[in-house]
Amino acid sequence: MDKKDIIHQEADELLKKIISTYELSVDEDGGAFHVVIKADEEAPTVIGRHGETIRALQKILEVILYKKFAEPVDILVNVNDYREKQKERLEGIAESIAQRVKTDHHEAPLRSFSAYERKVIHEFIATHHPDLVSYSEGEGKERYLIIKPKAE
Repeated sequence: MDKKDIIHQEADELLKKIISTYELSVDEDGGAFHVVIKADEEAPTVIGRHGETIRALQKILEVILYKKFAEPVDILVNVNDYREKQKERLEGIAESIAQRVKTDHHEAPLRSFSAYERKVIHEFIATHHPDLVSYSEGEGKERYLIIKPKAE
């Protein structure tokens, strides 16, 4: 059984404990594995409030797979295109903050974002606003992101 099949099997066993009706697929993209779940009525159960359950599910799968393969496995769990919608929302926030930073010429701290969310915002700023810089500070749950004008 290859890595993709094992990831599928482990994700399936975990999902069976949470919801009853779903479709599951695992795709590999440049060494990262995308665990794609399609669930109609039960999607909110898997996503959770503000994506808390989907992040927890991803973390649990990462731990299971680490034990299984004795190495970290880069996975991203997605339910009913939640990640795409989340990315659009985060890019909207990043654009709004970027415009405010440009207008006010002041840095803006952004708190309460997960590592994945900070990464999306960093990538958006780097790609769409070359006159701005973004970086993270702090540790653990206190980690936050700063967007500011690039030094001349």
